[in-house]
Amino acid sequence: MRSFFVSHGSPTILVENVKWKHFLSQLGERIRNEMQPEVAIVLSPHFVSWDGFHLVETQPSLNCIQDYYGFPQELYRFCYSAENDLDLATSILRLAKESGLPVKEDSSWGLDHGAWIPLMYMFPDGIRAVAISITPGTVEEHIKLGEVISKASEGRRAILLATGSPTHRLDLMYFNVKPHRSKFDSLLIKLLEDGDMQSILSLESTPEWKAAQPEGMLRTLYTAIGASNTGKARVLAYDVPWPGVSMLAAEFED
Repeated sequence: MRSFFVSHGSPTILVENVKWKHFLSQLGERIRNEMQPEVAIVLSPHFVSWDGFHLVETQPSLNCIQDYYGFPQELYRFCYSAENDLDLATSILRLAKESGLPVKEDSSWGLDHGAWIPLMYMFPDGIRAVAISITPGTVEEHIKLGEVISKASEGRRAILLATGSPTHRLDLMYFNVKPHRSKFDSLLIKLLEDGDMQSILSLESTPEWKAAQPEGMLRTLYTAIGASNTGKARVLAYDVPWPGVSMLAAEFED
């Protein structure tokens, strides 16, 4: 399988003429041409299970969730759902339990905007999906989750799509701070390109992390690292289209 980290951005991307959604379309076209994926395992920072158990959705359809409020009405015209790959979801549940990970099946979620917005641009004609939650658990736990997903996906044309923003300081929007690359983003990009796994695992203890407040504690990124079995990635794109919110796309080496 191939493992990607791709920022989804603000819901306003749906109506704004920002280059990131064009990048998502181009990335999706390349992935479709190169490997014709049959399923995307998606982890969004907006799907968090606070009781510590990773939730794996097991209903037949992963319905679109417009989990954003107070935005212009035109944003609510957009939605994207997907057929659930129940065989793969069941395999992930079984292997996760066998490996000792806290995991349970669920049918109350679907595809939140952190999942369906990238999928909509990358796979406009549809793709089967599997939705799995992150938790407040450790970095190591999420790396192990990625390893389980990779093992369960053996023999399948699958991609893992982890989403979120490395810098996620929404407060800076209100102060009208000029968009700029954070020190954390520079550090993260260097470590990913160098494949410095030990430093990547220790990022939470750095002052750069605290200043950036990464979305979802970057647990989706660590799951992507686990699925690839390497911390080394090729950075495909980077942008800061809004104050305090950065966008990163990286493809991990097999």
